[in-house]
Order: sequence, then C-alpha cells, then structure tokens
Amino acid sequence: MKLSIDLTKEIFDDVNSVSFYDSKTIFFEPTNLLPSTVSFKVWGAGLMPDFDWSPYLDLEKESKLKAIIQKSSGSETTIQGFGVLTFNDVVAGKISISPYDGEEFLKSKTGKQVEFKREWTLENISSKCYEYWLDTSIYFPYGACDLKLYAKGAVTFEFDTDDCVSGIEYITNPNRQDTFWGYLKDKTLTTNSYQYEDLDNKLR
Repeated sequence: MKLSIDLTKEIFDDVNSVSFYDSKTIFFEPTNLLPSTVSFKVWGAGLMPDFDWSPYLDLEKESKLKAIIQKSSGSETTIQGFGVLTFNDVVAGKISISPYDGEEFLKSKTGKQVEFKREWTLENISSKCYEYWLDTSIYFPYGACDLKLYAKGAVTFEFDTDDCVSGIEYITNPNRQDTFWGYLKDKTLTTNSYQYEDLDNKLR
C-alpha cells in the first residue's frame, strides 16, 4: 500500500516520527541553486516506535504490517526500499559531506578530515521557516551527511508499506547487500557508480 505521510514541522528521528539517521541513505544532489521544491529518494528510512499510523490506515485491517511492527519490539520499522521525501516552499539550506575512505573518513595530505560544504541563501531564513535536519548518509559522494533545509511549506514522505520489515531483522540480516545497500539494484538511479564491495567495509 502506498502511503504519503505528513512530516510538516516534525523533528526527524524523534520517537514518534520518521528516522533518516545514520545507515539510511539519501539521494540528494547538492545543486548550485536550491529549488523551492526539494524532493529526493531515501533508502532504508525507519518509522519510529511511537509513530501514529491511525491517520493513514487501520492497522487492524493490515495484519501483516501490524505483525511487523509488533516484531520490531520497541525499535523502528524499517523500509527496505525507497521512500520519497519532499519539502515545499524551501527558502534556504546548507549541507556538509564527509566522504568515507574504507572504514575511515577521507583525509587530506595534511591529515585533516575532508569536508565538502555548501550553503544556499541563508539570509532568507525567517521566523516563518522551519528547520529540518537530516543527520544521515549520502549516496554520492558516499559519506556522512549533515543536511539542513529551511522551508515554509508542507513536508511529505511517501513509501510503500509492502517494503516494511522489522528493524531488528533489517540490521541483523546476514545478506547486507539486500538491506543497507539494496539500492544498488536500481541501476538507473545508481548508474554503477559503486559496487557492493566498495561500500561494505566488512569485505575489505
């Protein structure tokens, strides 16, 4: 079942919201000009334990999903697939990316951690804006990502409940290629930029 949930003025990663933290991967492209509508795919987002499903569906009629949520036992319910996060009336933003080099962060020849930064029209931020913060991973350049977007409009997240799995099963699945890096199967999106072995440090 396709769902579009409202995350307007939500604090991401809060116990009753959606998590884009850490092992989740965003497919955001830091363009020169930030558009007023920013939309990008997210792999592996998580519905947090106290997320309220009732405005969107009746869990009593969705026995499979209900069982998955119960199996998560206080942890998130993970989307083993893509969701689409959309911000409307975006006025400003900033991003910091720290690329990975194996199990470590990439460092310059002076030994300093490499960090790519970009800012967009921060002077436009006003009291009418809401700050949305994603502390996550980014696909390209592959690394840790700190993204803040400032928007006045609605924020939505769309996903398919058929992709939901127990968060515990997701992180303990021995086939990590189907979980953490399952997005590599989408060759149109990933364009063969990375191979599984490039991303999974356990194989090094």
